[in-house]
Amino acid sequence: MQEFKRQRAQTMAASPFEVAYVPSASVGDLGDEEHLLAAIYYTPDGISSAAMPGHITVPLQPLGNSLIEVWRSRTSLERDHAEDIFFSRNEDVLFGHLCMVERNYGSLDAAIFEAYKRIYAFIRRQAFPHLLRIWNFLPDINGERDSMERYQAFCQGRHRALERFTAQSVQLPAASAIGTQWSSLQIYFIAAHDPGSQVENPRQVSAFHYPPRYGPKSPAFSRAVIKRWDTSVHLYISGTASIVGHESRHPFDTLAQLDETLNNLEALVSHAGRLHSLDIHSVRELSLLKIYVREPGECDAIIARLVERLGAEIPMLPLRGDICRSNLRLEIEGLCIGKGAAD
Repeated sequence: MQEFKRQRAQTMAASPFEVAYVPSASVGDLGDEEHLLAAIYYTPDGISSAAMPGHITVPLQPLGNSLIEVWRSRTSLERDHAEDIFFSRNEDVLFGHLCMVERNYGSLDAAIFEAYKRIYAFIRRQAFPHLLRIWNFLPDINGERDSMERYQAFCQGRHRALERFTAQSVQLPAASAIGTQWSSLQIYFIAAHDPGSQVENPRQVSAFHYPPRYGPKSPAFSRAVIKRWDTSVHLYISGTASIVGHESRHPFDTLAQLDETLNNLEALVSHAGRLHSLDIHSVRELSLLKIYVREPGECDAIIARLVERLGAEIPMLPLRGDICRSNLRLEIEGLCIGKGAAD
């Protein structure tokens, strides 16, 4: 708990929740369950069959120290499950988790459509109708079936659900889609009573407007979402890679891709700060980074370059995961808590 207390000191008390990475050895000392919004465990061994609200096992291999991602609520929680969605919620935010077996639906497209159909219906019934951030973990993300890449099939299912079950004016959530070596689909998300503000990256085409060469339906997510909570503000940054405009840069050159990814993150953070009067101006000011790495043997060089460019103060969690495009070697997502300024 000491590490969690150290990291939480960087956040503002008005935030409805806090997030920190704590050593897996601290699993018995995560604090009281009454305030544990979520504990996310990373292991290559697969998803635990003993599903519990607030406790999630993601089938990704930690690279380096084994860490638990701990989300703690400022206030007491309610926990339950409904229609295969396990959830924790306080008065401000809902954290939900869904795991599905793809073969039960015949295709990835159909499984994702059903998953998002359930999620949209569920958050409306719970009176938390606005998705802020969503994480998708898919088996064999770069594989092909019926002349379509599986990531494209995922985008098609998500897009169909968005068109059918949401209003046209809906704010797209920040998102990540990462490939795993497991057999099940896994999705977790946070939702709120009121929408956040969608932020796009000036160096990139909006994913929603990608040209048809990337699939029959475009990816449906925003580059980032800003959400204000009283006097605090959160910045949720989607999975970001070496893409400029809509094209991958530096194919298969890992460190060049890392530098381009950091350039994208710097542009996004700076743009969000200016656009929404945030007291954050650089990636160095983020609260957390999560790095998905395709080849585990490249992780040390990636972390060394990150420390060189950003310093060693930002908590980082590197994981072995496949990226949505086969020519991309890594992806980085971020979170900033409590860096708000008045409008």
